[in-house]
Amino acid sequence: MTDIPNISKRHCDSCGASLPDGELFYHCRTEIIAGKDETIPDLKHPDKLIAQALSEISGKDETELLDEIYQEIILQLCPACRATFLKQIHSMLGRGCKNCATCGPPSAKKEGKLLRFPAKKKE
Repeated sequence: MTDIPNISKRHCDSCGASLPDGELFYHCRTEIIAGKDETIPDLKHPDKLIAQALSEISGKDETELLDEIYQEIILQLCPACRATFLKQIHSMLGRGCKNCATCGPPSAKKEGKLLRFPAKKKE
């Protein structure tokens, strides 16, 4: 797990711009978690399956193996880099982004896990 950056001297992790106290910045935490479908492999030759798995992991250190299963990335971003980051995420989801000529029109709706938080209700 990545340590949370020291917030006493904040800089944008993308462009390096200073993020002074009292100014708007964005804290972005991303998790990349390995997934596997529930298909059961051909178990006619289990020793071959085990030998293949062992050969795939031989020579890799523990950190490298763990990074293939789970990674957490924590970024502090200035407003401009946040906008760029969101465009990149949206283009990966096939939605395109607003006011961007390079992405073009959004494709058919694709189910994703992009979280959107509702605005607070006015009292």
